[in-house]
Amino acid sequence: MQLKISTIACAFLATTTLFAQDYISVQYMSFYEDSGRTTIHTPSFEINKDFGADYTLNISAVHDSVSGASPTFYDATSGASATLPDGHTYTSDIVYGNIPYEDDRKAISLNLTKRFLSRDELIVGYSYSDENDYRSNELSAQYLHYLDSSKNRSLSIGASYQKNDVSIYCFMGTLDCDSISGASSKVKKRDLDVINFEVGYTQILDKNSMLKGSLFMINEDGYLSNPYMRIVRNFSTSPIIAPEQKPDKRSAYGVTLEYTKALTQNLSSIISYRFYDDDWDITSHTIDLRANYEWSKRTTLGVDFRAYTQSKAKFYSAKKVFFTDQKYASSDRRVSDFDSFNYAFTIKHKISKKITLNTGVGYYEQPDYFDATYINFGLKYGF
Repeated sequence: MQLKISTIACAFLATTTLFAQDYISVQYMSFYEDSGRTTIHTPSFEINKDFGADYTLNISAVHDSVSGASPTFYDATSGASATLPDGHTYTSDIVYGNIPYEDDRKAISLNLTKRFLSRDELIVGYSYSDENDYRSNELSAQYLHYLDSSKNRSLSIGASYQKNDVSIYCFMGTLDCDSISGASSKVKKRDLDVINFEVGYTQILDKNSMLKGSLFMINEDGYLSNPYMRIVRNFSTSPIIAPEQKPDKRSAYGVTLEYTKALTQNLSSIISYRFYDDDWDITSHTIDLRANYEWSKRTTLGVDFRAYTQSKAKFYSAKKVFFTDQKYASSDRRVSDFDSFNYAFTIKHKISKKITLNTGVGYYEQPDYFDATYINFGLKYGF
């Protein structure tokens, strides 16, 4: 399974704080689809350490354990298997259902921040991720420049380069690939290169509000298909279950806007909007509303609502619509048109001056597709 199949968000491009904190954080997250189709368990670890006033090192590690089933087409005579049939099959044997899978992902990232005499910041980073069939190496860099002496305005420029290796099991040595392994299969290695570039601007409007905006571009080049996803061609004549085929290139651009406002001494809110568009004809809009309330000196409550909508890729067709000789074809729900909604509630409680406990629960839904519940909890120790 490819956990990192889509474009990677440039999280490192966010404006950094002027005052870092030395801390160790241990977190745990569990994700459950209500249908029981997918379960994810994710423990993670993070350490942040200042070295003098000019350097900060951040190291994080995560381990995803995933089990469940992925919906696609298969031949009923072979059972719920991702094995690709050799040649034509009977229409009565074509089934759209869930194929079981299990996977683990281990990832680590390192980010080093250098502050100059002007207090401008240079952040360089490296991350590595490894799965059963997917390996990723990423380099990133961001420069944050303050435009005035009071540091009320700043400009950030960042970029990252990601080198991915995808393992594809090819049945009987042909180009028809599936997820089986064994004596009759051989593994093909395919590359996927991803370049991200973003320019951001931050303006402190007054003592209670701040505005941030950025423009981003993403370029992907290489194997962008899902080796486990199947389509059906020539259903009415000589049906064939075949691998999906997405283009080997994708270019995207977009904009993000974020407004932060302290409504009262104890209540703050963040409203953000993201627009995305690419040359696969996918256009998306994301609205995120967050609020934090300081219940007491020790306890802070948080709520989050996120709404997302996207249009379908030009080569996508739903599971009941089949293909003929189109070069690009996919029934992958991730490139379909859909809406999703996310609701989350969090509590942060200071057990002592150095130890903070956090816990949260969330609910995610894609109408007509699936619903999921996730929980997370962790400890943060400042030193």
